[in-house]
Amino acid sequence: MLAEVEAGAPHRRMNDGKCDPWGGVVAGTMLDDQGEATGTLYRMGPDGAVAAGETGFTCPNGLDWTADGRRFYHADTPTGRIDVCDLDPATHLPVARRAFVQVDGPGGPDGLTLDADGCVWVALWGGGCVRRYTPDGRLDPVVQLPVSQPASYAFGGPDRRTLFVTTARHGLTGHQLAAQPLAGALFAVPDLAQGLPAYRFGLSHLTGRTTWNC
Repeated sequence: MLAEVEAGAPHRRMNDGKCDPWGGVVAGTMLDDQGEATGTLYRMGPDGAVAAGETGFTCPNGLDWTADGRRFYHADTPTGRIDVCDLDPATHLPVARRAFVQVDGPGGPDGLTLDADGCVWVALWGGGCVRRYTPDGRLDPVVQLPVSQPASYAFGGPDRRTLFVTTARHGLTGHQLAAQPLAGALFAVPDLAQGLPAYRFGLSHLTGRTTWNC
């Protein structure tokens, strides 16, 4: 255990998280039943110190930073919103949260990543597709998948031009699984765009362990 947040709060948990460009880790909290928008983003800095940022999330999900370190994107699945925030230069916490796009279903925005052109790629959980939004919020393109629950993304490969898509089979009935036998598989989709390098969080000075990528 490196740190606890909201310790002792009933029926709460952490959700999606990712390393940031300054060697920290950002992750959000939520109610298990997603009944209220009480989730908060937290940042653990390289020194292990934890600070709270934006709040008011129902199910905080995919998150990523622009290459210039000036903006931060974040999905809230039940509301269908992807928000964009500025970044406080002193704390590196997201601030000034505002709507980027309202995702029209089916499905809700889940995992999220940015490409080298500053476009936002988002998985539509329950929607069976990958969507890309340009920096001005225009949808282009949509990539259909043979499964209903794409969950998250990462660009990889030697030139970071392969989009890896994790998927799930959570709660699917036998009939649904028969219709989508690849549910839960990892997909690799080449040549859609070029991704950004992954950021790192150094653990060696906190735990004696090696650096983690996230």
